[in-house]
Amino acid sequence: MDRKEEIIKKALKLFLQKGYEKASLNDIAREVGISKPGVYHYFASKDALFREVLSYFMQEMKKWSIAHFQSCESLRDFLQAIFTSLKSPKEVIENIMGETQEGTPYSFLEILLSASKKDPSIKAMISQGYNETREHIKAMLLDAQQQGEIRADIDCEAFAFKVIALHEGISFVCSFDDSVDIDTIGEKIFNNIWKMLTI
Repeated sequence: MDRKEEIIKKALKLFLQKGYEKASLNDIAREVGISKPGVYHYFASKDALFREVLSYFMQEMKKWSIAHFQSCESLRDFLQAIFTSLKSPKEVIENIMGETQEGTPYSFLEILLSASKKDPSIKAMISQGYNETREHIKAMLLDAQQQGEIRADIDCEAFAFKVIALHEGISFVCSFDDSVDIDTIGEKIFNNIWKMLTI
């Protein structure tokens, strides 16, 4: 691992531990074992560092997604995989950091929301990621519709939006309610989604 990647990983860890606002470049430098000017050698500002953290995370999520969804042969398989992989952002973060997320009270969703309010370019990156995912799901729905696998009266654009909103909403609620078994609820929601598409 090179120094720049080490800074990105340590920054991600501190953002999750302290939140975007409270994690300082001094904290990140200390965690890496370098001086604050050492961080500035690689990143012009905290916002610039966070953009790199976000870009790195999105690349890692894409790698994870390719591996996770490559065996899906149908829309049904794909949707089931989406709703039975609700822990995926946490798993990807743990993979990046090489450790479990113990002592990290902030979710990545909270960090994204906080950072996107401060920096329009971060908001644009997040929006682009959601748009690409939505378009991919929409294309799969349209193809399944043409093949007669799902109802012809489904609005594929709206349904793609619904899938993403449900996925994010479930993750958000489960970050507050530890009593929810995320795997069980994910499977039940998938079954309801599939019924809506086919009955």
